[in-house]
Parts: sequence; C-alpha cells; structure tokens
Amino acid sequence: MSQSGININLQLIQQGNHLEFARLMDFYSNDLFLFAKGILYDSPVAEETVSDVFIKVWEGRDKLDRVLNLKSYLYSAVRNQAISYLRSQKNKDIVSIEDITTYYFEPVDTPDESELKEEKLQQILRAIDYLPAQTKMVFSLAKVQGLKYKEIAEILDIKVKTVDYHVASAIKKICEAIEKEDKSDSQQILKVFLGLLAT
Repeated sequence: MSQSGININLQLIQQGNHLEFARLMDFYSNDLFLFAKGILYDSPVAEETVSDVFIKVWEGRDKLDRVLNLKSYLYSAVRNQAISYLRSQKNKDIVSIEDITTYYFEPVDTPDESELKEEKLQQILRAIDYLPAQTKMVFSLAKVQGLKYKEIAEILDIKVKTVDYHVASAIKKICEAIEKEDKSDSQQILKVFLGLLAT
C-alpha cells in the first residue's frame, strides 16, 4: 500500500512552498489516516486528526530541518494527536500507546484473479481480529503500511526486538488459526495474503 522513498524537499516547505507541502500530504495522508483510524475507530475523527497534524506541521515548518525521519515524525505526531483526543473524551487512563486496548484493522478485499479465496481471507481477518491491540497495530504498520521495524519502534517508543516479537507472534497466531480450520498450507496462504497487502 505504501510506496517507499518519495523525495520531499523539506527546504521548499520551510520556505512556504504550498505545492511541495501538498505533495507531502498526498503521499502520507492515506497511511496516516489508517493509523489514526486504527487507534480511534472513527473515520471522521481520524481524518480530522491527520488534518490537525498537517496544520501543525505547516505552522511549525521552520523547525523541519531538525526532523531526522519525516515518516516517523508524522506517525508520532498522529499518535500523540490521537491519544490527546481519546484523553479529551474522558479516557484519562490513556497516557501512551501502550494503554490502547483496541485497534481497528482495515479489512482487505481480494481481487477476482487472486489465489486467495474469500473464505480463506475471512479466516485470516478473523484471526487478525483476535490479536491483542499492540500486536495488531505493529502487524498493520509493518505488513500493511510497509514501515521498517526501526521506524515502528520509534513511532511506538518500543524496542526493535519488541516489534519483531509482535510481528512473529501475529504470523504464528494467524497460521495457527488457518491450520485449526483445515490442514491447508498456512505459510503459503499467509504469503498470498501479505502479497495482497503490498499491492
């Protein structure tokens, strides 16, 4: 879903170039929206969260030269904004991403020509739905949005080893769920599913 490596000129944005800023928003909006919706379970609020983040980035554009990893920076800003929103809705216990107890995983459609049958897809999505929130979040960031483990670790303020653990745990549980329902080749089915996510 996400392309890797777009060349955004932060200097131009710092100078107030609206076109370059529009390129930045076009490139990152969808992935940031998916992340925000995962945390907030609400499309309009997720859209507003991402918009607020971009407004803050534009207003503070003179500080963009301090940003080491733009993607991690934007995701972290969305994380903070989403947590602030949840806290404002009387969820005072939510102070960090670790306090999130539910995470929405956007369902995937199978193209007509896909090797993955609808029934298998539903099996996988059910298995993902049963994953703990943190595991589901990390799996989504790594496998749906294609973030590097190091970026996920920065965004969620966890160790790279923890990211690795969550991804491995998700894959193991999904494979177990597939094998439980029938004796299919779970690794092959999961490979096809992950291929769908990457398109």
